[in-house]
Order: sequence, then C-alpha cells, then structure tokens
Amino acid sequence: MNRQEEFYNILGELLFFCQCIEHDVKYIYARMLKGNVDETLVDVENNTLGRVVNMLEDLDNSDGDPMLAEDDYNLLKQITKERNYWVHLGYIDYIYMDNMKAKNNKFEKQYARLLNFYNRLSKLYKNIEKVRIDYYKAFDM
Repeated sequence: MNRQEEFYNILGELLFFCQCIEHDVKYIYARMLKGNVDETLVDVENNTLGRVVNMLEDLDNSDGDPMLAEDDYNLLKQITKERNYWVHLGYIDYIYMDNMKAKNNKFEKQYARLLNFYNRLSKLYKNIEKVRIDYYKAFDM
C-alpha cells in the first residue's frame, strides 16, 4: 500500500471513529440521565456533538465521580472542528496545487496532521466505547 492509499484508509477509519463517538456520547448521556433512554436519544439525536458533549460533561461531573476524564472532554470538544476540516478541506488543501514539490510537501504535512488526529481519536474512541459498554452492561443485562 502506498502513502496515498494509507491516507485514504486512515481518513476513512477516522470518520468511522467520529461517527461512533458521536453515537456513543449521545447513548451515554441518555443512560446517565434519569428517565426513558429511548425518548432521550430521540431528543438528542439532532443536537450537535458539541452541545451533547457539554450536556454530558455537566451531568457526568454533577456527582463528583465522572466516568470520562477531563482530557477526554477536551478532545471531544475539538472533534467537530477537526472532523469538519477533514470532511471539507483535507484533500483540497493540496490536491489542486500545480507545483509537484509543493504539492508533495503539503501532502506530507496533511498526512502528519491526519495521523496525529487519528492517534488521538483512536484512544478517545476506545475510552468512549468502554464507557458505553459499561453502561450497557449495567442497565441492560
């Protein structure tokens, strides 16, 4: 696999992480909030990730024993901006450049940026998934 193919694969997995994280955050919030989980999920499904993250953080910290770390919340708050960048500009920032040397340099910078975000997001994805699974086990089994 060449570097360009790696870029495509990493970006695809990064978007997978973003979608799962958004779903899991909404699920965790619905589980944490007292009441009907299904109704709460319907209520929050059209909210932005940023809004639900803020609601979850407030709720999670309300008992003094949060399930997610402050670092997790900080990264959750950064996701939307970075995700939107990759969806709308990740390729555009280098693909139309005429100068091949400049294009290759820009691609390498994009690749490094993507890999950095991917590595941070993959850790967050695992943390969020663990909390979701813990809540699922606690309430559904």
